[in-house]
Amino acid sequence: MALMQGYDMQAAQAYIARAMRKAGVKAQQDELLAFIGRAVEADMQYMQEIGVLDDEGMMGEGEYDDDDAFEALLDMLSEEEEDDEKIDHLAQMLDAYMSAQQGFLEASGLME
Repeated sequence: MALMQGYDMQAAQAYIARAMRKAGVKAQQDELLAFIGRAVEADMQYMQEIGVLDDEGMMGEGEYDDDDAFEALLDMLSEEEEDDEKIDHLAQMLDAYMSAQQGFLEASGLME
């Protein structure tokens, strides 16, 4: 799995963590950073699967649909989770992540 060309993981984690906290996500810092790392990995994997990114992390021809992405990422992030409350918590965190990730990509000039 390749990261998007020009994607700075450290800057992304800091930006996304701040934005998620502003959105009201309550989690320990290490839990939050671990979640962001898993979410970015799942997001990049999803983007490669649908053709938004190629194998080198360059932009492809695919279209990113937020609703489809949310469902796919939630499935990836919760595949080993049985507890509905924990899945709901993951969904809330994922919603905040997706908004923050979009903000980071726009601020970084990686998305129009």
